[in-house]
Amino acid sequence: MSFMLFDLQQLYRQTFGGRPYQIGNEQGSPELTPFVIDGQNTSLTQVSGSQLVGDYLGKEIWLPIKFIGLDASLFGMSELMLPYSVIKISSKKTIVKTELAERKGTVKELFSVEDYNMQIKGFVIDESPNRIWPEQELITLRTLYELNEAVQLDNALTNIFLDKDQRVVIESLELPEVEGGRKHIRPFSMTLESDSIFTLELE
Repeated sequence: MSFMLFDLQQLYRQTFGGRPYQIGNEQGSPELTPFVIDGQNTSLTQVSGSQLVGDYLGKEIWLPIKFIGLDASLFGMSELMLPYSVIKISSKKTIVKTELAERKGTVKELFSVEDYNMQIKGFVIDESPNRIWPEQELITLRTLYELNEAVQLDNALTNIFLDKDQRVVIESLELPEVEGGRKHIRPFSMTLESDSIFTLELE
């Protein structure tokens, strides 16, 4: 497993630039996995992940991503796991600024907090013994992207920012070109946006 991690680190740098942060001690561990946090094997955390924010804010980290509540008739499963991924979250506020006479600066009134934008970068890998082209994994990604509905996302970082019932919509999917590397590994990039559920009441 340690050889695969090194290979992914190099491939990530060649494809996306930079290098994801490896949490935990990498030295001398033959059973190392990409999801080691403070020495414990961790796949996903719940919303109380403030320690993650304090320690790893602003760093690209190998962090598994799971899409849940999927239609099993389309995907053959209700959950899709993307283990070899990093995720970035951004958002901004819409603020109304009013200038006043004989006063420095402006009066600012918070108008709204816009949706959270997320970018996922990672790899899909055929992990069969034959190490073939990951066709089925890419078909699953395409099916997920072509869904005309919002989906649920479960991730240690997004769980902090998204409400329990909040979903995401997939805006774009990109498969960067590959130079060299291994044929059973394919990089991908995906852009998502949070989608809140509103209940309209008629009076």
